[in-house]
Amino acid sequence: MQKKTDLNTIIGLGLIFVLFLIWSKLYAPKIDEKPTENPIADTTQVDQPVVDTNTKPLVEPETSPVAANDSLQGLLNQRQYGDLAPAFMGENQDVTLENDVMKVTFSTKGGAIKKVFLKDHVKTVILDPKTREKAKVPVTLFDNPANQFDYQFSLNGASDKISTSKLFFKPTLSGKTLTLTAQGANGVQFQQIYTLKDGDYEINYKVKMPGLASKINGPINLHIEDYLNKLELPAPYGEKRFATVHYKPLDGDSEHLSKSKADKESFDKPVKWVALANQFFNTTIISDESFPSVSVEVEPMDAESESLKLVKSDIVIPAKEVINMEIYTGPNEFNRLRSYGMHLEDIVPFGNSIFGSINRWVIRPMFDFLHGIVGSVGLAILLLTLFVKLAVYPLTLKSLKSQAKMRALKPELDKLKKKYGDDQQGYSAASMKLYQEFGVSPLGGCFPMMLQMPIWFALYRFFPGAINFRQKSFLWADDLSTYDDLIHFSHKIPIFGDHISLFTLLWVISILIYTWYNSKQVDMTQGNPMMKYIQYIMPLTFLFVLNSYAAGLTAYMLFSNTFNIAQTLITKRFVIDDDKVRAEVLKNKDKPKKKGRFSGFQEKMAKAVEEQRKIQEQQKKGKK
Repeated sequence: MQKKTDLNTIIGLGLIFVLFLIWSKLYAPKIDEKPTENPIADTTQVDQPVVDTNTKPLVEPETSPVAANDSLQGLLNQRQYGDLAPAFMGENQDVTLENDVMKVTFSTKGGAIKKVFLKDHVKTVILDPKTREKAKVPVTLFDNPANQFDYQFSLNGASDKISTSKLFFKPTLSGKTLTLTAQGANGVQFQQIYTLKDGDYEINYKVKMPGLASKINGPINLHIEDYLNKLELPAPYGEKRFATVHYKPLDGDSEHLSKSKADKESFDKPVKWVALANQFFNTTIISDESFPSVSVEVEPMDAESESLKLVKSDIVIPAKEVINMEIYTGPNEFNRLRSYGMHLEDIVPFGNSIFGSINRWVIRPMFDFLHGIVGSVGLAILLLTLFVKLAVYPLTLKSLKSQAKMRALKPELDKLKKKYGDDQQGYSAASMKLYQEFGVSPLGGCFPMMLQMPIWFALYRFFPGAINFRQKSFLWADDLSTYDDLIHFSHKIPIFGDHISLFTLLWVISILIYTWYNSKQVDMTQGNPMMKYIQYIMPLTFLFVLNSYAAGLTAYMLFSNTFNIAQTLITKRFVIDDDKVRAEVLKNKDKPKKKGRFSGFQEKMAKAVEEQRKIQEQQKKGKK
């Protein structure tokens, strides 16, 4: 019985195999059949678009799942999307447009910019954290797959809101002009037209809606999301401190969101432009007239994220057949941005109030002039330092003369030290009276230095804010816009980092030497031993603060302190005569005292010291 069953099974399988062979022969495709040609490929127009085949697309080519001959689906699309329903079917491809400074890639799905490649700019990446091996790679903007550039509006006859990011556009290229057209029914079109010109990062941008504008219900919202790229070496004082959204009201000064935390703002008045800005690059949408209102937002990303920050904007645009705009997507070059005549230069992070003004209208032009002469950024910093030191030399001279007066009183101060011994309060009160008696202010040397503070604060923002220093090398520093890391460690040290900035280290050493030299010339500690230590501790703290700051700034500080030491030595040797200064101070003892700049402050300090001394004496008596 078992053998009969096996025989039947073998016969059945054989019959099935024979039937399969017959079926495959009957229905197999003929070898000489030609594949159906793509009708689009046959259209050999002069203005045929150039497709970027060299760059691997961030998103694989995508075809709409909707079948063109599916009448039922077509009816559903018509109900959902109205006259734009045909534009929801198509194929996604990349199209490029370029000039001599940049190459822009567009996606035919959405018709928006997919990536901007800047030909003259690179960024540094660390290949090996241990060996600190580095490489230069091109700078690209607006290239995150999650980015959005989407027009959203309600269309008469459509149940769903229209999002142009879902539309498929047909590309047409003519010279440096790319026209992307989403073709709807009944003559309706949504066109985006991009035009480049040589030598510029500005894109002339038009939106045309023939037959469509009159069917749009209400205004159009342009929704933009940009995951800002990390383009610089990671540092606590680096690009994350500068990236944010800027916008310019039609009537008023430009404004920006917070650079340190999440922030958002809605502005219901006309706005000229909206900029999504990194430390050294930006993408700005500019209206030919104005945008009725905007909402902007910035959201910092986690340190582990591949992006720096997420910046968003919702721009209200009136529905009309032709909308003229400009898109700037390139470097934060002050002169280039200023040439547009709409305060785009405010995007450059030079700071606000007086410090920003000093950077924009004093330090920047001076540096550009010097750089134009010597051609080297490092040498221009050196010359800038020299010019600044010469400009503030009158203040430095006053400070040195005040120190000379303090030195002239050194014999009298030594007598007070001997008299009061360990009684610091007594010595301080007596020394303050001595200064008043001889018409000398211990703060006289500080005031001229304080007048230089605005310049120092301005420079603190100038070097990390000016793109002039980005990727520019000098001596051992590869990039003056970030820290120099000639000396590095295999592991990070808390607060300090994984490197030592040599410019910062040399500056600290020069400060310590200068402090030691000054302490030998005049005692500025009022006999307080703790002050002697503090004047050395303070420079050491700056080693931690400035170790990861822009090498351009720390190089300037090193040059500045070197010039300062040279100025001091030369002035004391050839300008200030200590014997004459002492004779002048001794004469002041018998002259009637005038109310000087710090006399009131000195009197208050003397009274406070005297009161503190009396309190301590009473406390000592109470203990006894």
